[in-house]
Amino acid sequence: MAEKNAMQAEEFRLFREHVAETLGLVLEEGSQRNLASKLGPRMEELRLKSFTEYYCYLKFSPGRDAEWRRLVPLLTNNETYFYREAAQLSVLAQEVLPVLKERKVARGERAIRILSAGCSSGEEVYTLAMLLLESGCFSWDWDVRITGVDIDTRVLDAARQGLYTQRAFWAADPELVRRYLTPHGDKLAVRPILRKWTSFAQGNLLDLGERLAGECFDVILCRNVLIYFAEETVKRVVDNFAALQAPGDYLFLGHSESLSRTGASYLPLRFPGAIIYQKRT
Repeated sequence: MAEKNAMQAEEFRLFREHVAETLGLVLEEGSQRNLASKLGPRMEELRLKSFTEYYCYLKFSPGRDAEWRRLVPLLTNNETYFYREAAQLSVLAQEVLPVLKERKVARGERAIRILSAGCSSGEEVYTLAMLLLESGCFSWDWDVRITGVDIDTRVLDAARQGLYTQRAFWAADPELVRRYLTPHGDKLAVRPILRKWTSFAQGNLLDLGERLAGECFDVILCRNVLIYFAEETVKRVVDNFAALQAPGDYLFLGHSESLSRTGASYLPLRFPGAIIYQKRT
């Protein structure tokens, strides 16, 4: 049986290189056994007898695109929750949004675009909608669009449903939860006021420049995603972000992520408890 077979070193190397090339993800050394246990059930279902056969299936089979969609959830960690990394969100609400509003009003504009890259099951996207509504900076005559992009179609389906358990709100103000979500069985559902400003799309961060070509985002959040990428891949992803932003726009990364070696297009801005980035002019 496939799950009982050990993954050979050469099979792991081939698979690791193919995942890095296709998804930009770095599979850590030592994860060989864990990876084999995750792939075993898929190989059984496909009636493949070895990891080499599975590698060839991913590379050459007509069904490879569908198989990649099944594989992505096995390789990534989609753990998230509402109001994650509150210090950064405070900077966004108190420092960035007022500056953006002032800048746009001065230019006679009334539109704002925000991208959540690697949005997982939508908690960050809906948090951003709540944040913008609470800020008071953007009233109903503003054209507001918050777009969530993820490679995993399964989590995107969950994001579009907008149904969450109480566990997703442990870091959120209970009053905000009552204001923007409504009971739905044993879960909470986002209200239409949040859906009005939000949308979701499938996309690979390595191809984001092409996927969203022609769009420009005032703010991009890509938090706790780049930690899975090699330095060369990080540079490629950040270059894609830069292509989607104008000088002066903002980029938010996770608190453990940095552009110190790959972010020539961005200038770090330091605030108490948070560092964000601004595209150089």
